[in-house]
Amino acid sequence: MRRRTGRPGTVALTFDDGPDPVYTPRVLDALAAEGAVATFFLVGRNAARHPELVRRIVAEGHGVGSHTWSHPELAETSLPALVREVRRGRRELERLAGSEVRRFRPPKGHTSAAVFLAGRAAGVITWNWSLDAADWRPGRTRAEILEALAAVASEDVVLLHDGLEQPWAPEARDRSATVGALRPLLALLRERGLEPIRLDEAPGT
Repeated sequence: MRRRTGRPGTVALTFDDGPDPVYTPRVLDALAAEGAVATFFLVGRNAARHPELVRRIVAEGHGVGSHTWSHPELAETSLPALVREVRRGRRELERLAGSEVRRFRPPKGHTSAAVFLAGRAAGVITWNWSLDAADWRPGRTRAEILEALAAVASEDVVLLHDGLEQPWAPEARDRSATVGALRPLLALLRERGLEPIRLDEAPGT
């Protein structure tokens, strides 16, 4: 399981749990305004509901990864069911994106022998992160997100969310703070000479 880009001078911004019809377009707009790329780990059933957003993500030069079909609680999911989740999520994204999707992130970053085996069975490269914005917390503000990411450095993989599955509270579905933090975060990366890349641009992927 990988957590760092492996390319000095780069950072990978990653977005989980989308696509979301309200917030994914706003994230894409912010990235486009700054000329930056990211990787979106998409939930298969959400992608099936919003295929136009998958196509936009790909058309605008971003990477796509699978985040399972339905974002289950992995600790409560049997190995055969987990393999089906990973395979179905990957196949749906490949159908919509029109290309191979090899990157995978387990829901909530859950790691276990079953996750490892399911990833091998599905033929994916499993990615977690090195820096968590904790934007999944209810009531998280733009300032708090930026504070959590203030230590961003070379080779970091940053966890953000353009949607939110299984929120702790309903208000956590509001991704406005994440959207608001994006352009200041990208300005910080420029100041530090760090280039945003897609995870498929990382060595060995």
